[in-house]
Amino acid sequence: MSSFEGSTVATGSAAVSNGAASVDLSGLGPGYYELTVSTAAGKAATNLGLVAGLAKPPASSLFGTTVHPAIHRSLDQSAAASGVGAGTARVDWRWEDAVASGPGFTWDPSTEAEISRLQARGIRPTLVLAYYGLCDGGRTPSSKSCINQYVDYARATAQKFGAGVDYAIYNEFNYALNNGKCGRTADCYLKLLKPASEAIRLYAPGAKVSGPALGAADDWWAVGGAAYTWFDRFVTLGGHNYVDVVTIHNYSLSKAPEGYSERAVANAKALLAAAGSSKPVVLEEAGYNTVAGGQPEPVQAAFLVRDAAAVLSAGASQYMHYGLVDNWNAPASPEANFGLFRHEDTAGGRLVPKPAAVAQAVLSRFLAGAAAMGDEKLGADARSAVFKLADGRTGRIVWSTQVMHSLVLQGGGNVSAVDIFGRQLPLYAEGGAVSLGFGGYPVLLTSDTAGTASIV
Repeated sequence: MSSFEGSTVATGSAAVSNGAASVDLSGLGPGYYELTVSTAAGKAATNLGLVAGLAKPPASSLFGTTVHPAIHRSLDQSAAASGVGAGTARVDWRWEDAVASGPGFTWDPSTEAEISRLQARGIRPTLVLAYYGLCDGGRTPSSKSCINQYVDYARATAQKFGAGVDYAIYNEFNYALNNGKCGRTADCYLKLLKPASEAIRLYAPGAKVSGPALGAADDWWAVGGAAYTWFDRFVTLGGHNYVDVVTIHNYSLSKAPEGYSERAVANAKALLAAAGSSKPVVLEEAGYNTVAGGQPEPVQAAFLVRDAAAVLSAGASQYMHYGLVDNWNAPASPEANFGLFRHEDTAGGRLVPKPAAVAQAVLSRFLAGAAAMGDEKLGADARSAVFKLADGRTGRIVWSTQVMHSLVLQGGGNVSAVDIFGRQLPLYAEGGAVSLGFGGYPVLLTSDTAGTASIV
């Protein structure tokens, strides 16, 4: 057994009976590990994570994810979603599958089963009502009659699930998934959103309606950028009045996260505020793929924590990593490799966590029930997102974008720190202050009171 850094932390042997053997992990602490097993037949390795409190998911989570039951039909994703601490999960509820047999609706049993499993674990599903029916040539609905058919599908879904789930009206209407003749404008989206939202609110009172699930990457959310301009028009048209939760997406792709998704949240909130709206903003999709040209798995983990901390500090009500499991077993496909877990086909039908899955599990428990207090300015390349934790203590997520620093916390009382895998970090006390080093991999710091932080 080796640690995240590659150091051997345990060795041993076990008797094999009927092709199976057990390994005692009780001597290991929290962390991300590689287990290598050697037999006369050869050698195999896998990864695993140990997380404190894993058996009890956070009761109040700031995090969610996306699951794809129709892609992973034989897989129960609910246990993995619970393990990483997701409070909500987006689930594809595809229109084309529901109408594939002709008039009326048929529902995908794999998706229904996953929805039930998520609910049983206390994870709130959001059904993504998209994409193509049997009208308008199988395109995104744009004619009045096809929009009416989409509304019928939304209504039937609301009648089926009621307030037991939430509902998202389409997905990334402004981007490639929309092939409708009307176009990808906010004006066209409102034609779909308004009647669908009204139908869901009528037939599933108490459920939340979300939108516009606005697709974006890199500088699209800069003032004047494509996403900013689209959202500005959406708000001007009053689109926010037809949703309970405003959902936006943003990927910084091959870049470090700082300055991108947090800007998207801040600009979306500013446009809403200018219209007199305080609707919650959820960053519903963000993430990093782990193929060549993307990010190595360890960097994906660090970027996830940095992105989530900055986004929540900017005022998002929730951070949702895309997605839970790699979409396909396609090592060279960027689209296939955003998951927190590797595709099940790489491990005989089982889910193996990437480092990001363990980091997400640790982070969700650290911030369970927490309230963001804003960004603490430490220096040009040092970041500190401050939170009021559920027990009243102060939590900090601290990292650097360039060089290593030492954080000094004066007057914080009892202080403890862990890394993104939940491993305890050493603190150095002197003259009423404590200090520790940090760099690109964030540190999660807890103190009795806020105290005063500085760097050297």
